[in-house]
Amino acid sequence: MPEFADHDAQTGLRGSRQAMADLAALLAQDAHGTGEVAHHGVVTIALRQDAGLLRLSPEHTNTLRQHVTLRLASALRPQDQIYALTEREWLVLLPTLPSPASVQLAMLRMQRALHVEAPQFPGDPFEFLATCGGAFAPDHGDDPDHLLQSARIALWYADRMREPTALYHPGMEQDNVRRSRLLQHLQEALHKNELQLFLQPQLTLTDLSCRHAEALLRWSPPGESNEIEPQQIITLLEEIGQRARFNRWLFQRTAQYFAQLTDSGYPDVRLAVNLTARDLLDLELPDLVGQSLALWRVPPERLTLEITETAAVQETRETCIVMQRLRTLGCRLSIDDFGSGYANMAWLQRMPVQEIKIDKRFIQSTRPRDQKITRAIADLAHTLGVDVIAEGVETPETLEFVRSIGCTRLQGFLYGQAMDLERFRAFLQQEQPT
Repeated sequence: MPEFADHDAQTGLRGSRQAMADLAALLAQDAHGTGEVAHHGVVTIALRQDAGLLRLSPEHTNTLRQHVTLRLASALRPQDQIYALTEREWLVLLPTLPSPASVQLAMLRMQRALHVEAPQFPGDPFEFLATCGGAFAPDHGDDPDHLLQSARIALWYADRMREPTALYHPGMEQDNVRRSRLLQHLQEALHKNELQLFLQPQLTLTDLSCRHAEALLRWSPPGESNEIEPQQIITLLEEIGQRARFNRWLFQRTAQYFAQLTDSGYPDVRLAVNLTARDLLDLELPDLVGQSLALWRVPPERLTLEITETAAVQETRETCIVMQRLRTLGCRLSIDDFGSGYANMAWLQRMPVQEIKIDKRFIQSTRPRDQKITRAIADLAHTLGVDVIAEGVETPETLEFVRSIGCTRLQGFLYGQAMDLERFRAFLQQEQPT
């Protein structure tokens, strides 16, 4: 996408040539006339691309760009400057800052401002998400080109990690080498069927019996001392274009687990699998789930689909269709990490969910205020006829608390970590309800 060298007619902003000239002048000036080196921030802001964004008409694209420009300007100080680099990238100069932390705070202000009254257009829906990458002079570069490169590396890093903001650090460039290696190993692992699903028990509060478990993705790539976080695996899969293939593997493997548990004498055990905001936009997902369950002759009611990233889920036509079809199929729907996202209360009212899993930060907290919030969440769920699952139960004291608020089930290290299928079957055999 070509840069606006001099001027962007649609937003009225100056382009990259003026931005670099102003940045050069900032880097050359004396901070207070004392001979000290001036410290300045640079932030690049880009809209995260999706199909709906690319389908916008030129008129709607211009409206969106004007909205972004006005919202960014509302978050800046009088001395800050904003420029249009490309059609979907902006640059902000932040003169005379006390520390790199000021760049991070500025990016957070910009993010908050951008998502006030985000514009909506007819036609294909799109995710309005902006990513910010920041750098601080002279720590991250003492000339305009190097500093802008540092900010763009931070922007790239934030986009890859699905984070709204990132401040540059040298490790990001080392992470790029590691990431390339991980992408290659993940491609091979998917081809060789080396990804694993572990099961973490969920116990019923009334008798501490186990008839539920959550399926959790596990992968230990060569050369890594630790397992890769499941969300990072998903992000990597999307980057190599293998998300659809992974979902086929995920639901086939889950259905296979159901069949193996039935053969072992546990036909009533239910498993939960995570879905992301992106999954709920896939109109073929219900067919994929139904076909996998039918192939292994698994009743759909044994499968629970836990919706993660609820704050990022938009109530589009596609989302509502997918969720309703999954419910019609017979699967249970659950909201994961309830209490951590602003949209969750509205979800309970409008979406066809049967259970919530309260975020472990609330479950584990001993602060009276947090416990009151947790109790209120549980009371609301009970009023609506929704089951309540407590995650992160690791101590007897936490167990007593979740009993007192009437949770349906518990999940946590107190009774079991995630384990492979063989160990989970052994866990079921040895369990002694109390």
